[in-house]
Amino acid sequence: MTFLVGDVGGTNTRLALADASGLRSDTLLRAPNDDHASLLDVIARFRDEQDCAGVDAVCIAIAGPVSQGRGRLTNRDWHICAREVAAMVGAARGVLINDLSALCYALPQLSPEPISGTARPDNNRQSLVVGMGTGFNVGLTKPGPAGGITVFEAEMGHAELPASVRDTLSASLGTAAAGFTTVEDVFSGLGLARLHEALCGRALSGPEIMQGYVTGQDREAAATITLFARGLGQLSRALICQYLPGAGMIFAGSTARGILGSPALNAFAEAYLAPGMEVVRPADIPVSVITDDGAALHGCLHHLMQAG
Repeated sequence: MTFLVGDVGGTNTRLALADASGLRSDTLLRAPNDDHASLLDVIARFRDEQDCAGVDAVCIAIAGPVSQGRGRLTNRDWHICAREVAAMVGAARGVLINDLSALCYALPQLSPEPISGTARPDNNRQSLVVGMGTGFNVGLTKPGPAGGITVFEAEMGHAELPASVRDTLSASLGTAAAGFTTVEDVFSGLGLARLHEALCGRALSGPEIMQGYVTGQDREAAATITLFARGLGQLSRALICQYLPGAGMIFAGSTARGILGSPALNAFAEAYLAPGMEVVRPADIPVSVITDDGAALHGCLHHLMQAG
């Protein structure tokens, strides 16, 4: 069987053909969303470049809530229908899932890069995937019966910030901290840009701030990244209490890779591993980062194969 799998984020869309042996890397398309009016436009481009004859099923992961085969991107006004997507390539079946669910389904095929912590032998086998790119969300997963995977969805980016993070922002931003109320307001690519402007009074994009930090040429960028990483450590302490991911907390997304793959990891670890938590100990929760930018595509394929 031949499948079309896709990952639609707030900034980019990735599409590829796949079969039971895995993704066909020679068909991978990475398309900036700004260059297209809708997902159907991206798929039309893909269809023009690849032979989509014989596609049996489609699975698309999107950065937004999904219900009854329909969804909308959280950070872009794109409305997506699984049936319409399938019709574009003549597939009999179309499935729409949340992008964090796709990452959860992909975990068995991935080798995340470890950061800290060691799982207890008697852990509950739950894993929490934390997606931090243009936006923010989480997905909880646990092995199911007969080797399957059970995934629990959330919209954590729209939850209120923990008190510990609010206090940290207030100490650094003063009254400007009132402009940051939800998790995604801070912990996302868009949030990083807003945080920098509030702290330093300069409007830069997330990638520009990261570039200034890693080159060591921008002290203001360093201050923003350090504040962001410290707050992320505090948020992570709250997440492990809320979701009890005994098998590990796994970060994904461009913003997560940028922060945790830089010297800012030290600020994150200091806040995350700070003393004071006894019931759920951060040191007992392994933390890692998914470095595969196409991980959600593997998850879409796994979902189709598991569904049969």
